[in-house]
Amino acid sequence: MIESSDGPEVPASAVRGRRTPTFSLDTVPAALTKAHVTTTWAELVVLAGSVLFVDETPRRIVATAGSRVPIVPRVRHHVEPDASAEFYVQFYEPS
Repeated sequence: MIESSDGPEVPASAVRGRRTPTFSLDTVPAALTKAHVTTTWAELVVLAGSVLFVDETPRRIVATAGSRVPIVPRVRHHVEPDASAEFYVQFYEPS
């Protein structure tokens, strides 16, 4: 199981799937900065800087370098990267 002290966890049975490229403030797709949903579990993985993750549960997490934030399927959310942020989204598939 992927643990998080901030709430939900990616199920232990989930299998790593595709991941996005690494994004920065300049390269993040606009769709990620507006409310949207995933259909599967995912994680926001922050490599540098910080990214504010906001969802409708409501969770507001400032994720910093080394952080992994679980993203719950079908829960609206968005990200707000800072000027030095580098991050990607790792998706998971059910086993």
